[in-house]
Amino acid sequence: MVLVLAFAPAWRLATAGEDDAELIPRLGETTAEFEARINGLARSVSPSQPLSVTLVADQQGHFFVEPIVNGIRLRMLVDTGATLVVLSRDDARRIGINPQASDFQAKVSTANGVVSVAPIRLKEVVIGEISVRDIPAAVFPENKLQIGLLGMSLLSKLSHFEVAAGRLILKQ
Repeated sequence: MVLVLAFAPAWRLATAGEDDAELIPRLGETTAEFEARINGLARSVSPSQPLSVTLVADQQGHFFVEPIVNGIRLRMLVDTGATLVVLSRDDARRIGINPQASDFQAKVSTANGVVSVAPIRLKEVVIGEISVRDIPAAVFPENKLQIGLLGMSLLSKLSHFEVAAGRLILKQ
C-alpha cells in the first residue's frame, strides 16, 4: 500500500476534509491541464482564442446548464432577466453555504413579488471551458426557488453571449 501512495500523483492524496476546490480536477479537464493549472503554468489555449460554450434550448426555449459552482455540480436555468446568480437554499447548502435567518436582509423584486435574500459571493462558476470567479449572488429562502438562476452577475463577466436559432453561445 505504501508503494501505491508513493507513486500516486500528489493531487490524488488530498484528504476529504480539504475544501480547496482548486485541487480537484474540473469536468473535461485532462490530467495534463489539471497539473498545469495547479502548478501555475500557462493554459494551452491561446489568449487570442476565446473560450466558448454552446447550450441548446429545451422544447420550451429555456437554457438549462449544469455548472460547477464552488466545486460542486448544480443544475441551473440561464436567466438574462435575473440581475444576480441566485441559488435555492438547498443548492447553497450543497456547496457549503448555509446562511442564517438573520442573513436574509436584502430585498429583491421577482415575478412573484418582493423576497428577502441572503447576499453571497461565489468563488468560481465553471461551465465547460469557461471559468468565472468572484460572482455576486444571492440565496433564496426555503421553498422560494425551485431551481437556481444563472443571471447577469455572471453573464456580464463574459466577453460575449448571444441567442440565435435555439442556441445560447457563451464566450470568455
